[in-house]
Amino acid sequence: MTEAPLNLAGRLARTFITSKLTTVFLLAALLLGALAVLLTPREENPQIVVPGAMVTVALPGATAEEVDRLVVAPLEGVLSEMTGLDHSYGTAQPGLGTVQVQFKVGQPPEDSLVKLYNRVIANRGRLPADAAIPLIQAVDADDVPIVTVTLASSAYDDFGLKRLADSMAERLRSTPGVSVVSVYGGRNREIDVALDPVRLQSFSISLAEARGALGASDVGLNLSGPARAGRLERLRYSGELGSVAAVRDLVIGVRNGRTIKIGDVATISDGPHVEITRLSRFGFAAGDPRAKLGEGEMPAVTIAIAKKKGENAVTVSEAVANRVARMQASFIPRAVHVVTTRDDGQKADEAVNALMEHLAIALITVSFIMLLFLGWREALIVSVTVPVIFSITLGADLLGGVTINRITLFALILALGLLVDASIVVIENIHRHYHHERSDASQEDVTVLATNEIGGATNLATFAVMLVFAALLLVTGMAGDYFYPIAYNVPIAMLASIIVAYIVTPWAANRWVKRPASTGGILDDGSAEEAGAHAERKPDKLRDAYLWLIRPLQEHSKARRALMIGAVVALLLSIAQGGWQFIRPAGVGGPVPPLGVAMGFLPKDNKNTFNIVITMAEASPVENTARMVHEIDGLLAANPLVVNYQNWIGQAGVPDFNGLMQGTAARTGENVAEIRVNLLDKHQRSESSITFVRELRLKIEAIRTRYPRAG
Repeated sequence: MTEAPLNLAGRLARTFITSKLTTVFLLAALLLGALAVLLTPREENPQIVVPGAMVTVALPGATAEEVDRLVVAPLEGVLSEMTGLDHSYGTAQPGLGTVQVQFKVGQPPEDSLVKLYNRVIANRGRLPADAAIPLIQAVDADDVPIVTVTLASSAYDDFGLKRLADSMAERLRSTPGVSVVSVYGGRNREIDVALDPVRLQSFSISLAEARGALGASDVGLNLSGPARAGRLERLRYSGELGSVAAVRDLVIGVRNGRTIKIGDVATISDGPHVEITRLSRFGFAAGDPRAKLGEGEMPAVTIAIAKKKGENAVTVSEAVANRVARMQASFIPRAVHVVTTRDDGQKADEAVNALMEHLAIALITVSFIMLLFLGWREALIVSVTVPVIFSITLGADLLGGVTINRITLFALILALGLLVDASIVVIENIHRHYHHERSDASQEDVTVLATNEIGGATNLATFAVMLVFAALLLVTGMAGDYFYPIAYNVPIAMLASIIVAYIVTPWAANRWVKRPASTGGILDDGSAEEAGAHAERKPDKLRDAYLWLIRPLQEHSKARRALMIGAVVALLLSIAQGGWQFIRPAGVGGPVPPLGVAMGFLPKDNKNTFNIVITMAEASPVENTARMVHEIDGLLAANPLVVNYQNWIGQAGVPDFNGLMQGTAARTGENVAEIRVNLLDKHQRSESSITFVRELRLKIEAIRTRYPRAG
């Protein structure tokens, strides 16, 4: 046989078709994939670096309108002059203005914060003279808690739960992979000094004198002691006030030879603050069997745990759960319910596992189709190449710092239909040469020739697909970071597919696919010899149907023109399904028209949790806010799809990514509230969370109408 010049495909096939290195290549690729699955961090969503910061300025005594006009508006004007700024959110409340700043994705966080600080301080003169020094805090997406553990009890108040939560938080900070641990809700311990004006006047003690004595006495100093044996001893003066007795015995003055103490002119108490302006409540709903205990809404405190950047969310959440379980068994009272109200690690693991199941289903489907049209040996060879390709791709994720998340696995599922093309083309051409070749060449030579024959076209098709998906790297902003795993994984998977197709497929075909005995003829070219060789071949209905459709297109120009016109019309109609919504009177946000396609950045997901954010009229007391929240809680408690709910009144709840970036996590005031609702797992309910929220919104709207200016 005259061997044609070998291209890349033919050279790879010739090199590895009988080489023992092929087995080493297979084992190394599979081992790399196994290590990647075990070691690559798992997350629900891709890692997105969004530099952000929060600028807070206090203006004591000013109304919200004055704060907006004198603080927030000038700050936003100053910040808009900065380069690299994406957008900002301003919030004004009595005496306090806050501007949440978000820089463009990809901006260096440290440089962005330095520029922000310099800009704000340099333009401080544009703020009122009596405004406080601007406070600038960095906002990092990695600080969003991935696990929240709520302590609730009808036997303990929020003060006792807060002290218990603080003790647990100290222990959780040493958990591997944990970064920030915060406690939300509850009241702190305070030593309250209530000065009595009558007694102050009777002892001729001024208010300033009493306050000055308290401030001057609550100090601790490091002192230099005497030098002994050539060493300078360090001494410390501990003057901190840590008990009621220490405060009560504090001397504030001498009148007529009598020593006057704080206890003579004030009432001192040790404990939580009596006046409640913030509170958090937790309740089991009808979807949880514990609702039958009849405890109703209970005081609650939440511990929020964030992970370090690059850590596996699944591993961290499991470590936190184990640590909490040990604490629950050792010192947490049985009367305290310990409920995990957020577990992004579990969600990430479930999302990844679900997509892996879909990946396996897709692989089985592709293998079954190949079994019908190629034969079981050929289908098995192509099926074996898929895990090898995925192993190489996941290994590249591990080495490139890309986490395993739903977008990564979506890219693999998307690539599955493409990456088997190269192996299918190679094995199909080998199959054709085995059964139609009539030369005396060896099976090894025929296999190399078949692989070499399709190398150029396969390379062109594969690199074209790689360029299409690599173009996603040109997308900027948050969308670019979000879809980066697709731009990264699909081209790598496609490149791995042709390498595996040229190395593994010929090697496996040469060993596993049987070649019919040679007849000593020539290559099958449709000649009479072929007709004789296949004279008794069984009718092929699929081939006949294919020829019935294709021959008119090959032989008649009118048929070709009709097909082209039909394709153009179908394309225009498909574009109109989405495009009409941009020009119709209802707009993009209106209801989906008949035969229309809903528009959205991403498909809506059936979540197990959602938030209800409440803003009452500005001057509403906390009692009115609590009353509206209680009415909404009544709707949630009776719903069998709700497992539990937790409300925060007078403050925002535990922040999520959106709350952190948009500044809603910093909301405070007696007129604000937030409710976190946890539903039954989506596999245990037939109604989606989207439908549930849509129906609940109508009921909440009926409640809202009874509270003017509530939102």
